[in-house]
Amino acid sequence: MSPFSLSVVLLVGNTQLPVEAELGELTPTEVPQGGGLLRGVPERLAAAMRSGQDARLCWPDGQERRVRLGGERLADDQGRLIVTFLGEGPPPAV
Repeated sequence: MSPFSLSVVLLVGNTQLPVEAELGELTPTEVPQGGGLLRGVPERLAAAMRSGQDARLCWPDGQERRVRLGGERLADDQGRLIVTFLGEGPPPAV
C-alpha cells in the first residue's frame, strides 16, 4: 500500500481534535499494522499519548482505531508538531 494523507480526528481522553495524518501499512508484520505521522498535534495531547492515555483515530468513515506513539516528535517547517504513531490493524481503505 502506498502512503496517503487524510484528515482524521484524534481522540485522547475527552479531547477530540482534527489533525492531518500521513498513513501507510507497515510490512512485513505478523498482523497487519498501520502507522504514520500526525501533523498539528498539540503538545498536551502528545504528552498524554506518551504517558499512556487511551488514544484513537477516527477515520472519515467513522471507524475508530487505537494508536500509540511510535517514535520521536518533530516539528515541520510551519512549526506544527509531528507525532509518529503505530495503530492497531491496517489503515482503512480510502
